[in-house]
Amino acid sequence: MIPPDEALRIVLEHTPRLEAVEVPLIDAVGACLAEPVASDMDLPPFDKSAMDGYAVRAGDVAETPADLTVIEELPAGVAPTKEIGPGRCAKIMTGAPVPAGADMVVMVEDTEPAGEGRVRILAAHPDSRNICRRGEDIREGRTVLEAGHVVRAAEVGLLASVGRDRVRIHRRPHVAVLGTGNELVPVTETPGPGRIRDSNSWSLMACCRRAGVQVKRLGVAKDAEADLKEKIGPGLQYDVLLVSGGVSMGDWDLVPKIFDAFGVAGHFTTVRMKPGKPTVFATGENRIVFGLPGNPVSTLVAFRLFVWPAIRKMMGHPDPAPPPVEGTLTAAMNVRGNRTAYLPAHLRHEDGGWRVEPIPTRGSADLVGFARADALVIVEPGTYKAGATVPALPLQL
Repeated sequence: MIPPDEALRIVLEHTPRLEAVEVPLIDAVGACLAEPVASDMDLPPFDKSAMDGYAVRAGDVAETPADLTVIEELPAGVAPTKEIGPGRCAKIMTGAPVPAGADMVVMVEDTEPAGEGRVRILAAHPDSRNICRRGEDIREGRTVLEAGHVVRAAEVGLLASVGRDRVRIHRRPHVAVLGTGNELVPVTETPGPGRIRDSNSWSLMACCRRAGVQVKRLGVAKDAEADLKEKIGPGLQYDVLLVSGGVSMGDWDLVPKIFDAFGVAGHFTTVRMKPGKPTVFATGENRIVFGLPGNPVSTLVAFRLFVWPAIRKMMGHPDPAPPPVEGTLTAAMNVRGNRTAYLPAHLRHEDGGWRVEPIPTRGSADLVGFARADALVIVEPGTYKAGATVPALPLQL
């Protein structure tokens, strides 16, 4: 057995970063930029109003109330045609260009009508000019987003603002998922004696969807060499193959043997962790392969610890495996055995720090308990009192 940290190091060391591809802007959501992006213009491109109100000369409203003549109305998208002279102003809307001569916008709440074509300024705040100056966000030619930046909704808006309807990202990996086991039946079938529904391949597909990658379910293979070879072979054409079950030490745990038959190089077969000890990692030509435990919670824990960081590296994340957070236990724990435990927990931020609430579990088959968790508390064997500081890993699945 190797320690979990060593297993993660091996996974990331042997996981390739995928090539760059150009995609439509909206298809980049959740991906990482493969190159820096520079602005093609100043942002904002002109001095613009930050408020609905009146564009004025600050000197004209140094003392209030002050009555001014309204010479123009400027909705967003309309360029000014007149300069603001002494005693004059323009009615202006949020986002509209500020006319020449004006150096302040008084918000409409601080005004009232003063007769035909005039407005009364009731108050003006010299520290709040309410003008967004040209280029104050970014200057033309400056980098707005670096390579490796994750594209979210705000980034999509920013990229659109600098004229990018297509961007280069690191390609998303194509992932195949295969379940194994003679005991598995489809989810639509009522299991007979000794049989269970296949849940692992479905939960792994969900994990892949949450990670933002394309995933293909290959079905379920029987615990027989011929069937495993028939289904694992096509799976090795994908960037990532996830095989659930058949990786322990039993007579029917044939998956590592089949990996060897296909010539994928094994790097480890067991990890000193609980749950998830029988986790296999192997690599082929420009692809990575995981043999994940058959117990449903073990599969999810192994995915979070190893597969999720590997997918992130493939997609160009500069930090594919963010470290755990440190939190305070809300209840005592007693951890038996000789392996690092990754146990379900609820993580919340409270009073400036993290609180880690252990969730009762019946073991590596207890999906009911695990479904309540949003984190894994990481503890070595021993006794922990409430109030102890422990690391916790957000699940993000």
